[in-house]
Amino acid sequence: MSIKQQVEDAAFLAENKRYLGALTNLMLAVAASSRKTFPKGKAKSLEDPTKKMGDREAFTLFVGGRIRKILFGDFGGPDIGNSGISVNFKGKQHDVAYILYKYYRCELVHEGELPEDIEFSAPSANQNLSVNNGGVNVSIGCGNTMVLDYGWINLLINAVVYARCNGKIFGIDHFDLVPTAGISEEEHCNLMVQDYGITPGRYQILKAATRHITPSSVVNDDERLLIKKFSELVSKNIIHGGAITGLSSHALSDQDGKLLPKGLEILKKIGAVYELVAT
Repeated sequence: MSIKQQVEDAAFLAENKRYLGALTNLMLAVAASSRKTFPKGKAKSLEDPTKKMGDREAFTLFVGGRIRKILFGDFGGPDIGNSGISVNFKGKQHDVAYILYKYYRCELVHEGELPEDIEFSAPSANQNLSVNNGGVNVSIGCGNTMVLDYGWINLLINAVVYARCNGKIFGIDHFDLVPTAGISEEEHCNLMVQDYGITPGRYQILKAATRHITPSSVVNDDERLLIKKFSELVSKNIIHGGAITGLSSHALSDQDGKLLPKGLEILKKIGAVYELVAT
């Protein structure tokens, strides 16, 4: 069964309230996608470069990076890595990507069911953590029992469908924002930091906005249209509340996410030295 079929079956099962079956299919789709990113027998372990990367490491690096980008914003940084969500289970802290691998993927694939202290259920007011970004809502209950809610189905579908490694099979084009010839990304970032008194993180937020709006639009749109397009990213939660807090604290936007003259000027300068390249 292909990754595309696994995702389609997961969506069908979820629509028919067969949530555990949907999750099982998605665990297989994530595992297969992770091995497209880190080919089995070829990819070296990042934990121990003297060894080949195992299934756990490939799975957690792939899905962890995808979760982080989806829930917390794509503001630079690698596509792989930790999820950014640490949970307590039986007195120990774990990245939620590890929880997915160890207690959901392995148990469902090898045992056909979840252990008594691992649950998959509808959202509940008793769950400890809820995250909402861009229409994706997930919650977690942790402690002596680990509980993920059905919102993880949509998140994992998003993680697989929009992964770069799966662009071809889902008909999705992916683009990188790269500096134009003769421009050093590091030097340009440092120059903006120095000239405008901002931080590299805030530069990355505006760079991410440039990628979504496109460099040509950033350069050629009039100020009113550009401000509108940036506000649309905010309304869609592509540029989320935490990012707006960071921008507004340096007079790059107001607290509602409307670009201010300083932010607009930096955005224009970023657009002038970057271009979108298909990957």
